[in-house]
Amino acid sequence: MVDYAKLADAAKVKQDADRSAAYRHEQLRADPCVFFGRVRVHLLEEMKKANVELRKRGAAYLDQNHLPGFPNEMFLTYGTDSLCRVGLGIMGGGCRVTAIISGPPNGYEISRKVYLCDQPAACHEVRPDGGRAVPCRPDEIAVDIISGILLGRFD
Repeated sequence: MVDYAKLADAAKVKQDADRSAAYRHEQLRADPCVFFGRVRVHLLEEMKKANVELRKRGAAYLDQNHLPGFPNEMFLTYGTDSLCRVGLGIMGGGCRVTAIISGPPNGYEISRKVYLCDQPAACHEVRPDGGRAVPCRPDEIAVDIISGILLGRFD
């Protein structure tokens, strides 16, 4: 005969341990919104640095458009022609920051780049198209995005 009371006790202990482990894992994971917030701060800093040099040369400057309905996205403009949409995406437990440049002559997408977040597992990923790692720290991402906007394309 099977003693279901003992099996039920063992199942309950296992279930409690699984819940506890899942809770601890959830607490240790980085919040993607915090990561994107750091990227946003660095983007604004890099914009200020670039704008100082752009104004010295009499060129168009970088600006940010605020759209309240898009909390996980930033819209950066270069002059009146180019727009760069920087957004946060969460896929497969990791987060990605995507930058898309749109511009003249028709407002269509010109260039796109996907950056990995700075979680340890994600930083070791390699892009399949070129086989090279993409910057994953917020400051590196910001420098690369601002440089890409000024060049009009991402490498």
